Amino acid sequence: MNLLSFELLAGNPTDQQVRDINELLKQLTNNPKLVEISALKKILDQSGVFIVLITNTEGRSIAMATLAVRSFLLNTNAIIEDVVVDSKYRGIKLGKNIMEYLITMAREKECSFVSLTSHPRRKESNQMYQGLGFELVGKIRESNYYRLQL
Repeated sequence: MNLLSFELLAGNPTDQQVRDINELLKQLTNNPKLVEISALKKILDQSGVFIVLITNTEGRSIAMATLAVRSFLLNTNAIIEDVVVDSKYRGIKLGKNIMEYLITMAREKECSFVSLTSHPRRKESNQMYQGLGFELVGKIRESNYYRLQL
């Protein structure tokens, strides 16, 4: 694990990062939408949106997740999306590591809670979220809806 590093994606992603993100998204969904650099920049330009990458020693992104922090009149909360670990690197707790990193970020941003969705067929992911303290609070279409009080 010490050969891997966390990277908070900035406003100017590299072509390699965009390629890596698209490869990861293919492992997340059966119908991935190709993300172009202009679209990624637009996402990153939004206030409170953070994309975290885990990179290997070759500088390739092997895991990712998105955190969106939103402030309202009465509270601030966060949503986690796009959590995926490259299939070659699963089973070594990268998903848990990136989730803990995002939860820490949400706490630092003084969020009341973090929410996320996960399809029930992603059994390992659902178990990981519950192991991190997320509670299943409902369904959104076919996906499980989880919330973690902070």
